[in-house]
This record gives sequence, structure tokens and C-alpha cells, in this order.
Amino acid sequence: FDREYRKQYEIPIVIKDSGNPPQTGTSTLTVTIGDVNDNIMQPGSKEVIVYNYQGQAPDTAIGRVFVNDLDDWDTSDKLFYWDEVENPRFKLDDSSGMVTMRRGAREGRYKLRFKIYDRKHAQESYANMSVTVKHISYEAIVNSGSIRLVGMTDEDFIRIWNYRTQNIFKSKLERFRDKLAELLNIDKKNVDVFSVQMKQKSPPITDVRFSARNAFFFKAVQLNGVVLLHKDEIEQTVGINITMVNIDECLAENADCNGSCTSIMEVQTNPSLVNANKTALVGVQIKSTAECMCSAREYKQQQTCKSHPCLNGGRCSDSKSGARCSCPPGYSGPRCQQTVRSFRGNGWAWYPALDMCDKSHISVDIITTKADGLIFYNGPIVPPDDSDEQQQSDFIALELEQGYPRFLIDYGSGTLELRIQTKNPLNDGDWHRIDIFWDAERVKMVVDHCKTAVISEADDGNLVEFVDHTCQAIGRVPQFNEFLNLNTPLQIGGVFREKFDYTYNRWQYMPMGVGFEGCIRNFKHNGILYDLSHPGLSKSTMPGCLYTQEVCDLNPQVAKCMEHGKCVGNYDEAKCECNPGWSGTYCSLPTTPTTFKTHSYVKYALSFEPDKFTTQIQLRFRTRETFGELFRISDQHMREYGIIELREAKLLFRYSLNSGQVEEHEVSLTAVEVDDGQWHVIKIQRYGSAAILELDGGEGANFNQSFSFDGHQWLSVDKQEGVYAGGKPEYTGVKTFDVQADYQKSCIDDIRLDGKSLPLPPATNGTQWGQATMAK
Repeated sequence: FDREYRKQYEIPIVIKDSGNPPQTGTSTLTVTIGDVNDNIMQPGSKEVIVYNYQGQAPDTAIGRVFVNDLDDWDTSDKLFYWDEVENPRFKLDDSSGMVTMRRGAREGRYKLRFKIYDRKHAQESYANMSVTVKHISYEAIVNSGSIRLVGMTDEDFIRIWNYRTQNIFKSKLERFRDKLAELLNIDKKNVDVFSVQMKQKSPPITDVRFSARNAFFFKAVQLNGVVLLHKDEIEQTVGINITMVNIDECLAENADCNGSCTSIMEVQTNPSLVNANKTALVGVQIKSTAECMCSAREYKQQQTCKSHPCLNGGRCSDSKSGARCSCPPGYSGPRCQQTVRSFRGNGWAWYPALDMCDKSHISVDIITTKADGLIFYNGPIVPPDDSDEQQQSDFIALELEQGYPRFLIDYGSGTLELRIQTKNPLNDGDWHRIDIFWDAERVKMVVDHCKTAVISEADDGNLVEFVDHTCQAIGRVPQFNEFLNLNTPLQIGGVFREKFDYTYNRWQYMPMGVGFEGCIRNFKHNGILYDLSHPGLSKSTMPGCLYTQEVCDLNPQVAKCMEHGKCVGNYDEAKCECNPGWSGTYCSLPTTPTTFKTHSYVKYALSFEPDKFTTQIQLRFRTRETFGELFRISDQHMREYGIIELREAKLLFRYSLNSGQVEEHEVSLTAVEVDDGQWHVIKIQRYGSAAILELDGGEGANFNQSFSFDGHQWLSVDKQEGVYAGGKPEYTGVKTFDVQADYQKSCIDDIRLDGKSLPLPPATNGTQWGQATMAK
């Protein structure tokens, strides 16, 4: 045996038992050949690339000094020295030859030269090392793509030299960079492969992460999508076997979690070193793990400005209730998201895949006059590979077919189709809202909060009839898979292929895939609002809603309200909706807040009839108190009511709809405390027994809902005696009273009931919608 000829032998051993029939198994015995220092060394050189995350790497090993010596177990016979001048930014271990970059080394290219002495052969030689240090930013990591390679070690991926033949060749890393630059049509120097890490030694699995930029960084969804579309071509050109594009530890169902699963990517302090003779890569070390949680509903840690929550140039400020964003014009989401996008009928836009949660909810608003159109699709984007048994067939899709909503979902074991024959087709040029809920077994689709349901309620509160076939559909997902596992781009407004030509044997139904023409707004998944501003890849789509904006622009009154309001329009008409804290025809008048002192309240008499099925309440408030009632509506007997209150500094909406007896429901925000003295906006929407609670834009911990139509659906409001702000007085004597749940030492501003402004004394005692009949 000679180690210079072959370093390892793998010997398969077949083991057989004496059973009938006999059982056999194969085990591999790896024999490693030892080494003798019997070769003379020759001068060597080495190329090292260091990716220094945010320039903050500690003292970091960047690779051993390389001399051309076929003996690789003779380090103990060698001594390593600097040749003449030592570089102060690096240090050398004279016994191992390991070079360490000191903390604070600046970006640039460093030329290092060393002298090596072999004691056994009494021989001296020289080695050069070229070190390129690049800083890599947080933005590059966040926008990075990733691939998982099987059958290849990290050293094999960066290797440029064959020790047997002494040939130098282009590494697989460089060939991958070249191919990616070609596919993105950018200069190769703008592509960084900044992390190469072994995930598993036997059989070898290696994770590779990369970023690319032109004027801006390409988004991860585009990088991963482009690699997935050209996967076969990349594998052939580079000589690799890609087993996963967009590394997601949650993709295999029930592998790590039996329910919700979030793939977490954490940047580690110490870089990772891949050392391969004539080359070395010091990359960002990234820990990729599966955490058994639904990230959208994980509120243990309050969001701060350190996590860069504000998008699209928004300014961030920290408060007791969490990070708050001040947004540039045109970005109306709570984190400055672009909330609406136009599609021309032959386009599409790519966004990050839907996260895996055991209970999920998507809500989306649409407006169109076209009968057919795909609203969104998330699933495979390339035809199935017959050789890949692990390939995911899960998908989810929502579309309009002949004006009616059609929803498809597949967990990998069969497709469920839900359809709703709404009273009128949804392609009527008006906004419509579609909600979809799913868990391990059941799926539900609801259109326009079921406002078209036929409801019958008896006066005694006993008989309730709720006919919902025109607004709600419920179904069960085929067994046995339980979860929707996705890591491909979410495609909104259409799919990137002209014809929907990828399908699976297991798909009983498939989307038509016709492009959507119109606008898609407020795409929300598990309470998180998608930012529609910069898709990873797109065609024939633009931010904003062109179709309704044209109607807004043609209305001169609406144009005047845009500074402190927004245009709410459809294809035919437009109107102003003032921002919280502003009022008037053109939203030019600031509202006047009222301070509520101890035992203070306002009682209203309404001049309109509130809708029984639908309630909308919006108001601004600021407080440092932890208890108190902000606003209430109720019937004459206080059996039907809706009350917004503070309880232990947390917001709560409780309501009862049974005229015969109190049956209380409640929705609360348990993770946010609002006693911070800052202005907050609360919005309540009730549709029958379903209720939605939103604080400051309503995202994440600021959003909660109870969305089921059970039992009673109507809330009757006593227009003269049933509406109060700041608490409800209870008379204890002829001239004495006590205010229940007194909201005190605090402020309220801009109360709107069903979109209609109510007055707040002393500044205003009446509006066209109501009078303040009593104020203390």
C-alpha cells in the first residue's frame, strides 16, 4: 500500500443470517492507509477567500500554508516561518502551519510569503499565500439563495488541484458562480458564494449559500427560482447533484416536528473554514435548524428596531409596545409594506413561499371585471423529475373561474377542490375579500365575510337559521398527509409559464392558470401582511391599483384629500377615507382629542341605524392606565353588546349576540401592552359571530380574530341609550353615579362607528351621524 497512490479503500462486507429465507445486509469497512515522509517538498502557493460578516469576525483560522508535498501526514516533521517580514494582520502557528487572520483585518488583497523547513530531509522551501478579504453585509445574507448538494464534500466543491495528476482546474464553486452570473445576466464579480458547509459526512451532504447584486441585491426568491428553473443545466455544467433548492429544514413532513415548523437560519459568530490544499474558503457559518413553531404567531420576543422591521425606506422607532414604523408615501402597511398590486392578465409576481403552520389562514382582496384569473399559486414550478422520489407535490391555488372562486389544496396525498357559487359573480369591478382557513384535516373558504348569508332569528332569541352556501364552503383534505410543505416561490396574479404544464399523478384537480387582470390587495398569511412592492421576479405587473387610481384621479374632490387620507375606490366610483386623526371633506382638519378624567364618560344618540350583521369601530387612544372601558354599543337590555376595553394593559373586545341571555365571546391581544402613553389606533370588525381585532395596522401580535359563524349573528343597538365612550354610568343615588370600568387619566380621539364620525366634547358636541347627549 502507498498513501500517495490511494488514501482510502472502501470494502463492502455482506452479512447473512441463518433464517429462512435468510436476511442479508451490507456494511462498508473503510481502510485508511498510513503515510511515511518519503517525498521531497516543492514550493507551493495557495488562494484564500475570506468572507467577513459585517467586518466583525474574531481571530479566524484561514488555512494551512501549502507546499507541494505528496506526504500529508508529515506536519510534525515541518517547521513554518515568515519569510522576512511578518504581516501584522495575520499570525502563523510555526508547528501546524495554520495562518490566522486577526480581528479587524480590512477588506483587500494580501500577499503573504512563508519559509518551511523539513527536519527529516533537512530541506528548506517557500510558499506563497494570497488572501482576499471581503466584507459581507446583513442585506446579502437576508437576500441569499441556497442549494443542498448530495454526494459531495465541502472540500470537493472548492478544490482546484488534483494531487495525483498535479493538474489545476476550475473549481465547482467557480463554475457555479459563472453559471449563475450567466443566468442572471450580470458580471461574475457581483456573485458571492459566501458559505460552503458540510451538513453530513456520510454520505456527504453540503449546503451552499450565495448572493448576487446589480444596483440592488437580487431577492432570495429570484435566486432560488432561477436555480430551480435551470437545475438540470446547472448540475450538468458544474458537475453537482442538487437535492434541494432553497434549503428548508421543514420540507420533509414530520421529520423534525409533528405540527408547525419554521426553518431558522442563524449566523454564527465564528466563520467556517474549508481547507483544500491549494485553496481555502473562509465563509459565513450559518446554522440551519427546524423549530417546531409557527413563526407568524410566535410573540415571545417583542420586535425591536434591531431586527430591521421597517421596509421600503421606513423609519423605525422603539416603544414599550414594540417597534413602530413611519412610512414614505405609497406604503400603507404597518411595516411600510406595499399593499396592492396591478396585473394585466398576462403577468405574475414571485414572493417567498408560505410558511408551514398546523393551522393557517390566508386573506386577500381582489377587484376585476374578467371572469377567469389565477389569484395565487404556491407549489412545484418545474415538471416532476421521475428519478426524484423526494420531490414535493404539495400545492395551494386560488382562482376565479367564470367569475366564481375555486380553491385547490394538496398536502401530497390527494387534491381537495372547493367552489362557491356566490350570489353574483365576483368579476363585477368591486372589491371582494376571500378568506381561506386550513388545518391537518379541514379546509374552509369564506367570501366577503358571509355578508350575503340569509339569516333568520326569532325575537325570543331561540331560533337561528344561517344559510351560507353562497358565501362559505368547507371540505376535508384526502388522507394521510397532514401539512402543506412548500419552499418554491409564491406566485401571485398568474404563473410564469404561459401554459400550466406541470402536474403530478397524485393531482386530481389542477389550476387553469389563466393570468389575473385587475388588482390584488392585502395578501395576508397568518396575520403577516406580504410586502408586494418588489417581487423577486415579475412580468406585466406594477405597484398600486391602476384601475381604481384612474377613477380616483378623475374625481377632483378625492384628489384634494390625499395628503391626510386615501382614495377608496372601485371601477366606477371613488371616495375619501381620512387617516386616523384627520377629518373633513378633504381630510384637512385634524381631530381634537378629549381627555377622560375620573368618573368621565360620553353618551351618544345616533342618527343612523347600525347594521345588525356588521359592526365596524375605529378610534385612537393613549393611556398609561391598565384598566378601563374605551367604547361600547348595546341593546336596551344589555344582553346584546360589543365592548372594547383594557384589561391588565391589554386590549380586549367582548361581545354577546343573544337577545334572550348573555352568551359572551371575546377576542384579545395578549402579547401587547398598550399603557405606554403613545397614540394607538384600534379597529374592530364584526361580521355576525366572527370578529377581527387590529391594533396599529393589525399585523402579527397586533392582530387576532374569532372567525366562525356559530349561533346568533345579529347585534341590535339602542340608538338613544346603548352607545358610550369612556365607561357606562350607573346611578347610585338621585345625583350620584359610578362609572363602570372607568377609563380615566387618558385620551380618546376620532371615534368612528360603521365609518361614521362621532363627536367628542368639549370640542364637538354633534356630527351628522350622532349627538353627545351627556358628557361628564
